[in-house]
Amino acid sequence: MLHKVPMILFGTMSLLVISLFLAPATLDEGEVMGLDGGANMIDYWDQWSEMGPFHKVMYTFGDFNCHQKEDRTIIINGNQMPLCARDVAIFLGMGFGSLLLVRARADDSPMDTGLSILPRKLVKGRSGRIKVVIGVMGLGLLLLPTALDGGIQMISSMGLLPGTLSYESTNPTRLLTGFPTGIAVGLIYSSLLMALFSRREDGLDPLIKVFS
Repeated sequence: MLHKVPMILFGTMSLLVISLFLAPATLDEGEVMGLDGGANMIDYWDQWSEMGPFHKVMYTFGDFNCHQKEDRTIIINGNQMPLCARDVAIFLGMGFGSLLLVRARADDSPMDTGLSILPRKLVKGRSGRIKVVIGVMGLGLLLLPTALDGGIQMISSMGLLPGTLSYESTNPTRLLTGFPTGIAVGLIYSSLLMALFSRREDGLDPLIKVFS
């Protein structure tokens, strides 16, 4: 059975990621550079308000969700992308993580929904507690690269690394570590929404009948 919920999430994330690349590519060269704001706030509304609707939406979205530091952002056509490299990779991973659940076995339990994509012999007959351990360990492994990359960088910026050691991540590293984090987030969101909206394998209606 193909489930509509993860397909919708995959389509939404795909459209977002494509738009993130199109935004700087379709601006005049050098129009957006030198950004360095704060997350969860809008720092450059005066600049975005002068743009067309598409660019205004994309860069305002990035402004609110990301620091938009120039040295942590991919440059396209002489312009910064609306989000930093790590955030772009996370949204890309979210789409991929959602896609993994297209053929999952929908269940009232989001944990069981997510675990259904694993080989059956790995989870069959396991107690609820063991299933939770498997799920948490799997998500932890996906989140670990970003935690290490970002955590070590933060510790380094605070001068807490031993001796003269220092660490500053690079955009390729941010892309590589952000992608598995996005997969984890996509799996979590899709599992939660499938528990609410996806038809069960035995033909029973979902908890909330919208997409079935």
